Amino acid sequence: MWLKDLGYSREQVYPLSFTTPGCPLIEVDISGVKMPLMLDSGTARGFVITDHAPPVPHRVTERSEALNADGSHRGESFQIAVDRMAVLGKVFENASGSLSDWRMFSSEPFNGTVGLDFFLDRRFTLDYNFAEVAVSTSPLPEKLDRKRYAYLDLIDAPRSQGNVLYARGSVSGHDVLVYFDTGYNVSFIDPQYAGDFVRTVRPGMKFSVFREGVPLQLGGHTFVLNDLREDTINRGAGFELPVALVLGSDVLSRLITTVDVRARKLVIAMEK
Repeated sequence: MWLKDLGYSREQVYPLSFTTPGCPLIEVDISGVKMPLMLDSGTARGFVITDHAPPVPHRVTERSEALNADGSHRGESFQIAVDRMAVLGKVFENASGSLSDWRMFSSEPFNGTVGLDFFLDRRFTLDYNFAEVAVSTSPLPEKLDRKRYAYLDLIDAPRSQGNVLYARGSVSGHDVLVYFDTGYNVSFIDPQYAGDFVRTVRPGMKFSVFREGVPLQLGGHTFVLNDLREDTINRGAGFELPVALVLGSDVLSRLITTVDVRARKLVIAMEK
């Protein structure tokens, strides 16, 4: 149904696969080397290739420090350029990215990521349930059923964070920002906004406190969220509102999510 609603044809649909924790993977071609990379809306700039991936022809342009969103040190990586990179039907010449140790980002080995820099002039829609991603250069349809689709305006992130996804929402009567990251397999709520929501403790886990039944208002719709890890969210300074929630692929897998960086829009709908 969403293909027709959002103006896609079947020729614009590509298969998804998934990491073991459930984050989306797409096949890319880097100068003739094909491999699955994570479609990661949290990759600030370009792409990331890790030392776990198959070797690809590249040029090292500089050595740099990798930072977390709050500006703290994450590790060191090499900035690289590749002659040719094909991502979901479009070829990019002299694409820039980084070569890093996979341990800087994950507890499990992975090949790398593709960020939103490869979608600055086109939109895409993720359907985890049917393992599909659709891509189009056409504008979003002007008329969508607002009872089914929630329209969100993307909030500009501080320049240091690159092209990532923030939108305004409301939880417990507070206006907040919500960060959307397909590269996370779990979701979080900041303790300041956990309120009186049902609290469960699961000893032995890295994040042992969970919140259940959290109603999040987005674009005139209410989404009730469960299994939110309670943890302080440090997404850096530069916002007018606090960042209260991080929604990862565990939540996004239950939604149909459309990202349009060009139009500064995020459109979400429940599966149907």
